[in-house]
Amino acid sequence: MAIIPDIAYWLSPLTYFFLALIVIWLLVSTGQRCRSIRLAGLAGELNLQLFSRDPLGLPQRYEQMYLFRQGHARRARNVMIGHHQGRQLRLFDYLYETGLGQDRRTQQFSVVIIQVSRNLPGLLVQLRAPGRRQYNLSGMDQIKLPGITDQQGYTVFCESAGFAQDYISEEMLQNLRQCEQTSLEVQDGVLALYAPGKLKAGKYRQLRGLANELAEYLTGDNPQTGRT
Repeated sequence: MAIIPDIAYWLSPLTYFFLALIVIWLLVSTGQRCRSIRLAGLAGELNLQLFSRDPLGLPQRYEQMYLFRQGHARRARNVMIGHHQGRQLRLFDYLYETGLGQDRRTQQFSVVIIQVSRNLPGLLVQLRAPGRRQYNLSGMDQIKLPGITDQQGYTVFCESAGFAQDYISEEMLQNLRQCEQTSLEVQDGVLALYAPGKLKAGKYRQLRGLANELAEYLTGDNPQTGRT
């Protein structure tokens, strides 16, 4: 019975370190596999193909968009690919790192990207983080929408002030906030929704529905009716 304590006594701190790394790796791998299994049901329901690893290089493919320029060690997982109502559709978990060493933090988002017209101007409707100073890193002008954005806690940047004033409504911002405090971006023919954290399958389905509604709304000819 004294053998186990003797072995534990002779193990070096470095050995304990590597054993801890192995345990952490096993826990992370198991968690990722379980999430892939849970999302496989959603992918089947939406007629999408699921890849546990990113087959498209999504952070590089969409590097012109705001979220994919943040931090470092950017990667996508559980990538679901297909079409919805004739539009190319992609859903995926997105992660990136901020800081280094002990200050290193992993930021996680659930992302839905859907194809829209390339004629749409660049647009970023970004949820303001409480207690953080807002910097304009979008390369677009900030559009002031008195009362609407302040009340809902969003900041709007757009290449066309007229487009933002016509299409950004209080109802749209309420829908974004109620759907997991989501941010919206439109660039180069794609519309993206960014929800913080890892959404469950039901919430991912809701986010996909909102993306489709917004794609229909923003490409419509009459912004005064059917506002989303």
